[in-house]
Amino acid sequence: MSEDVTYATLTFQNSAEAGKNRNRNNVRKRGYPAPSPIWRQAALSLITLCLLLLIGLVTLGIMYLQTSNEINSDSEKVSPLQKTVHQQLDNSSQQLGSYKIFPMEDDFLKSQISSLLKKQEQMAIKLCQELIIHSSDHKCNPCPKMWQWHQNSCYYFTTNEEKTWTDSQQDCMNKNSTLLKIDSMEEKDFLNSQPLPKFSFFWLGLSWDPFGRNWLWEDGSTPSAYLFSTKELTRINGSKGCAYFQKGHIYVSRCSAEISWICEKTAALVKIEDLS
Repeated sequence: MSEDVTYATLTFQNSAEAGKNRNRNNVRKRGYPAPSPIWRQAALSLITLCLLLLIGLVTLGIMYLQTSNEINSDSEKVSPLQKTVHQQLDNSSQQLGSYKIFPMEDDFLKSQISSLLKKQEQMAIKLCQELIIHSSDHKCNPCPKMWQWHQNSCYYFTTNEEKTWTDSQQDCMNKNSTLLKIDSMEEKDFLNSQPLPKFSFFWLGLSWDPFGRNWLWEDGSTPSAYLFSTKELTRINGSKGCAYFQKGHIYVSRCSAEISWICEKTAALVKIEDLS
């Protein structure tokens, strides 16, 4: 009798084992992937970072609204900026909501994080610009005191002193900057819009290179022709010396002449913690 039980038990166990093996084979054939705890942890970390960035955007929006309420005299300027902030916050919320629709892949999450970071930076810059309008020495200013902030650059206009081109270049180097380089027509228009003395002349970082026999900026690049009018190009192509800026136009003079100058350097990043 015990032999029969033993045989029946073994037969049942073998059948059970065979059934398990068949189930494993069926699972493999269906192609079910094995769960990856590492991928899950990475995805959760990225989602958490997205949520933190969204909280940062909301905080910036609240700070902006508080600032705009305190600035009544410039309500017409604040209104469009406030509308932009709300739109950016709404877009960010919609993007985060899309995690429920799209698969949580690394590339998708990283692109969303990059987008949120850019929006956060743009909002911080706009808020800082609004604060500086009412308080030029606000701590969020990415430029040193007495420097003008525009786009990604800081500008220092020397109006009460005159030097040769070489001495002006050295003065800018002492300020961890270079003589002004004009990169776009928009920058040229910005310079022309500044409230400068009527008969003021300012050295640029553009000079004639006798070795290469061409005009070069301080960084070694050649000036773009579209930045100059026909008259300016004629003056530059027919002269050798150093270039200067006056009333929206570019002229050429001997480098030993003594006039004012403009220094330029890259603006620092606007820090969110300095917006309060």
